[in-house]
Amino acid sequence: MGVFKMPTVQEFLDKKVCYDPKKTPVWEYLEEEMLANIDKKPYNKKVGAWLKYLRDLKYYQYCEERKVLQRLEIEVGPAWYIELSSYQRSVLACLSSNIHQDILEGTPNRVRQSLRNLGVTLKIPKKMLIRAMKESENDIGIFIWCLYTAYYKSPPSEPKKTYSMNAMILMSSLVFIDLEECITSLENLVKLKKPSPPTSPKPQKKPVVPTCRYGVYLQKPKNVQLYSNHSSGDEKKPETPKLDYKFRLRSQASYTALRMDHSFLKIRKERIKRDKGETRVCNFKFWEPPTGLRSADPAMAAYAGKMKMLKIKAKQKYKAPYKNIQYQVGGVSFSGGKPNYVLSSVGMLTTGYIPINAGIVCIGNENVTTLHGYWMFPKTVISKCDDKCDCLRKWEQPVMEYLQKSKCRCGHLYDYYHEGKPDEIYIKPPTEHGPFTIDKSKIYQMDPMEDFIKDTVRDAVKSADDSSEASEPTLAATGQRLQDLVDAFLADLSNTALIIPHLPDACLLNNLQEWVRKRVFGPLTQKEHNQMKLQSLRRWLDLKHMDFRARAGMMPFTLTELDHMDWSYRNQVQVLFLNLLEDFTVRNQLKQVEQARLWWPTMKYDAYPNKSFRDVFFTYMPSRLKDTFMVNPYSSENTPKWGAKTCPL
Repeated sequence: MGVFKMPTVQEFLDKKVCYDPKKTPVWEYLEEEMLANIDKKPYNKKVGAWLKYLRDLKYYQYCEERKVLQRLEIEVGPAWYIELSSYQRSVLACLSSNIHQDILEGTPNRVRQSLRNLGVTLKIPKKMLIRAMKESENDIGIFIWCLYTAYYKSPPSEPKKTYSMNAMILMSSLVFIDLEECITSLENLVKLKKPSPPTSPKPQKKPVVPTCRYGVYLQKPKNVQLYSNHSSGDEKKPETPKLDYKFRLRSQASYTALRMDHSFLKIRKERIKRDKGETRVCNFKFWEPPTGLRSADPAMAAYAGKMKMLKIKAKQKYKAPYKNIQYQVGGVSFSGGKPNYVLSSVGMLTTGYIPINAGIVCIGNENVTTLHGYWMFPKTVISKCDDKCDCLRKWEQPVMEYLQKSKCRCGHLYDYYHEGKPDEIYIKPPTEHGPFTIDKSKIYQMDPMEDFIKDTVRDAVKSADDSSEASEPTLAATGQRLQDLVDAFLADLSNTALIIPHLPDACLLNNLQEWVRKRVFGPLTQKEHNQMKLQSLRRWLDLKHMDFRARAGMMPFTLTELDHMDWSYRNQVQVLFLNLLEDFTVRNQLKQVEQARLWWPTMKYDAYPNKSFRDVFFTYMPSRLKDTFMVNPYSSENTPKWGAKTCPL
């Protein structure tokens, strides 16, 4: 027998198993035994049918669980989206100042700690991190965009099949950086119409006081309004807010082209340069002490006063009366604390123009001659057009060619109603009541398509005939899906500095869909609210029956390895135990983050967007990594039946 050699830690980890070996279900091996012993004992058809039913039932339950999971993942939003807690949002808010300080020091220590607080566990090289910091110009949106592009070799605008937890955190951070600005831009894009002034309530009629001999209480009452303290049952739906905005639906190719256009990074950098002059990161105030505090010497104070006067720029008081005057500035004299120019060697140049005198203007004690212009003598007249010139016809030729090309082949709506009309008049001659006018709409708008569409729509509205077929596509906002509306709105914001319109499947973000629903369809009725509450309760039941626990890994030691295990291998066993424990902890935390991602849409968080609700959710639901209750599965003391337990419902 050879000398026994204990495997290394890595060789032990390669043999690690998290689950027991898969066993054959009871209904399968019973069916196999019945078929194998069919010559000894006849096949029991009732038992066989029952076993087949159990097999089909197991597969049906598996399909239902997969369907429930897929439905929950669709309701979360995009495949890369995960909700960030208030603590993570505060980390994002402080990231800009950390980038500034790390660039000054040349070491990305603060940025690494901020990424660790966000939950990112990537081992990013120092050069890649510093390059992304320098390209960002202290903007966290550009920083995370460049960091994601450098690490994953593709920009965030390019969709991926699967996203790791680190990629999901980085992508979701891009959403929460610009979320408030995006909603503000949407509100400016789709402004509310001014509501009509409230009508003044009608004055109530005073009850008539009876004047009779029987008294007030024996008289029949008049003008008494009947009322009831219960609802009629017919709930009136609130009015839908009107839209002043005409959105347009685009093709999927155009949406993809707008999303992949990265020119918004340049717009964002230009905005940073513009805002950098208004606010600076430096908190020091450079203060210049007054002259009295610097020195009590009067000569020093006079010197400071002269230096202050030299900083004042002299302004020319009057302009030269003629353009052909040449002069030289000899110096500057201070009078009354203000600088004035001193002119020398003033001369008048010869000219061929005759000035047109417009009078003399008196300014103070000085007379200034003003001119209207100049006459040139002799005046040269250039005749541009002869009597036989046909420039007007040449000018109208492009219009006539366009009309000739725009004719319909089948003759339907021939030439956009231009056939047979009198010649268009572009310039109306002057009359005794007014000067000549130019019809600018006809000159600058040679394309009659807009007028043709207006006339066609006006005729269709006036027509009483009902169309047998519905017109497609329907551009009414109430007839569109929420994600199509969000896509149309984000496409109009793609030329701004926002990042959200350039993320894949950004139209599936629930917070933007909820904003569009409130803006387009108005507030929810009580019936719709109860229906959404019932849907949330059903999702709660689905999630309650799903297992989000991670199993502890175990090491299948052989008997030979256990026989040779002694005290000299204590360090190897300790390293092996720490690796297994760290792997179990990380997998359990990732499971809980995944569970929180599926729990969040059931909260209907758009109805509770404040910070207090987020703090309650991320504190008491199984999502916050700081409050994760973890049980040591390898400890023999006080170990319950479960390996790790999350917060119960």
